[in-house]
Amino acid sequence: MAAPASQVRAALSAVADDGTARLAAILPTLSGSPESMRAALLDITPSLVLTYADGTSALAADWYDDLRDDAAPAKRFQAEPVVIDRSEKVARLVVWASEPLFAPEPAMDQVALRLLPDVQKEIVRPARDTITTNTKRDPSAVGWRRISSGSGCKFCRMLADRGAVYKVDTARFASHGHCHCTAAPAFDDGPEASTLQYVASQRRRSEKDRARLREYLNANY
Repeated sequence: MAAPASQVRAALSAVADDGTARLAAILPTLSGSPESMRAALLDITPSLVLTYADGTSALAADWYDDLRDDAAPAKRFQAEPVVIDRSEKVARLVVWASEPLFAPEPAMDQVALRLLPDVQKEIVRPARDTITTNTKRDPSAVGWRRISSGSGCKFCRMLADRGAVYKVDTARFASHGHCHCTAAPAFDDGPEASTLQYVASQRRRSEKDRARLREYLNANY
C-alpha cells in the first residue's frame, strides 16, 4: 500500500531541509573577494543540488509505483527517476543570489535569503518531474494531481482544488520557494483542471491573466 501524500511530503521536506542546511552552514565559512566567494558558490551549489535531486527523484519513483500498484491498472509500467539537467539555471540563480556580496557592505545573510529558498525548490523539483514525466509515459495514467498541504498558500490551494487532474502534456507544476505541494499520478477520470488552473500553471501569463487570477484568489481563498 502506498504511503499517504503527507508522509511523502514530510520525507521530501526532510531531504530538502538537509540540503539547504548543508549549504547554509557553508555560507559563513566563505571568505575572500566577492568574485572568489561567488566562484565557490558556483562550484558548490549545482553539485549539492544534484546530489539531493537523485534522492528526491528516487523517492518519487518508488511512490509512483506504489500508487500504481494500489490502482491495479491492466497494463504494466515501472516508473523511472527523472533528473533534468538544470546546472545552468542553478548557476544563474547563484549569480543573482550573490549580488549582495558586491555591495559596499557585503551581506552574506542577504545571499542566504535569496539562495536557500530556490535551492530547496531545486532539490524537490525532480520528485515532481518524476511524477509528471512518468504520467506522460505510462499508458494507464490519465494525468497527475497536485496535492497541497493543509496550510498551503492561496495559489497552491487553488491549483490543487477539487483534486483536479492535469491531463494536458504541456501542463507545468508551478511552484515557489518553500512550496510543500506534491504531485501524484492519476489513474481515474477525476475532474480535469479548469481553464484558470491551467493558466495559473503557465510560466508566463499576460497582465490580464494575472489580474484575473488575483481577483479569483482574493474572492475564493
